[in-house]
Amino acid sequence: MIDGSNEVLNFPCMEKDTVQYDAVRRHYLFSGLDEETFDGLVPHMAVEAFEKGATLFHRGDQASNFYFVESGQIELSLISADGQKKVIEVVSHDRTFAEAVLFMRESKYPVTAEALSDSSVLRIPNQCYLDLLCNSPDACMRLLSDVSRHLHARVREIERLTIQNARTRLSGYLIDHIVETNDDEATVRLDLPRHVIASRLSVTPETLSRLFRAMSNDGIITIDDRLVFVHSLTRLRPYD
Repeated sequence: MIDGSNEVLNFPCMEKDTVQYDAVRRHYLFSGLDEETFDGLVPHMAVEAFEKGATLFHRGDQASNFYFVESGQIELSLISADGQKKVIEVVSHDRTFAEAVLFMRESKYPVTAEALSDSSVLRIPNQCYLDLLCNSPDACMRLLSDVSRHLHARVREIERLTIQNARTRLSGYLIDHIVETNDDEATVRLDLPRHVIASRLSVTPETLSRLFRAMSNDGIITIDDRLVFVHSLTRLRPYD
């Protein structure tokens, strides 16, 4: 089931020697395929455009496809037993999501996917891709390698969330999103809404606001809408 306003285009518009083709070709899910095999998969793909707030699929929907994000941001979330939404991940351009369902015994989406902004994604049929893997040992090995890297990253993220305190997690998040530095100063761009950042850091939006306010009062940062000006990386880093 796919909700929201969306437009489906014929995928053959993706031609060789284009930025779109090269971006998909470089992704680890496809880089292990030889050119002839990859080009055989291309006609089975489709481009879908989603407006901000549109739902691509709900948790529990039958999973027949996975997706490659061309532009925009896709939020993957769960609703907890007490009705609170937990953001699992925000997927941006040149990344895939829902590919894990390919290898699950029960082919249903484990999360809900929603467009955080106007987005364009490529829809790839699961069965078509699985058929290719069965005939490409090299692609399987590349996939296993990347899954191992992703697993390691998730273990480290869980460690940060369980061991480090909230202020430390926020400090690390700010450092990870620095867009410009000048000696001991830096500029951070907050590309995600505050409530999404709070969910990613496993804190409430109110707690996030208090943390920002405390750092501002301490003279460590100044906030201007989605820009955060760090006045002292030295003072920020002890919390990292």
